[in-house]
Amino acid sequence: MNFLLRKTSAELAKIEQTIKSGGVEHRILREFRDALDYLRKTAWAVQEWQERQLQKRDPQTVLPLLTTERIRRATQLNKAIETDLATHEATGETTGMDEFLRSVESLYQRVADLRKDDEAER
Repeated sequence: MNFLLRKTSAELAKIEQTIKSGGVEHRILREFRDALDYLRKTAWAVQEWQERQLQKRDPQTVLPLLTTERIRRATQLNKAIETDLATHEATGETTGMDEFLRSVESLYQRVADLRKDDEAER
């Protein structure tokens, strides 16, 4: 894993130089930046987990941070898919669309139920 991380860091340095030279499509660059941001936050959470274990602190306190990050990332991805649909880059014929719809419907129902439970407690 250490070798892979060093190799990836070197590749990212090369990509940085290419990006600086321009000519990268705006949408692709945004997706790349979002992916790197997610990776950075995941790496931070793993490092926090390890440090809390070493300090004999409860590493479970990192889990809500990871959940929050997944929700933020999922929101970003959904907005990007919404844009793809609006620009017709994704259609009903796009591979995986049926499974995606089922996933969204299931997630929607669970979130709606959660919100109802929260309102009932108030």
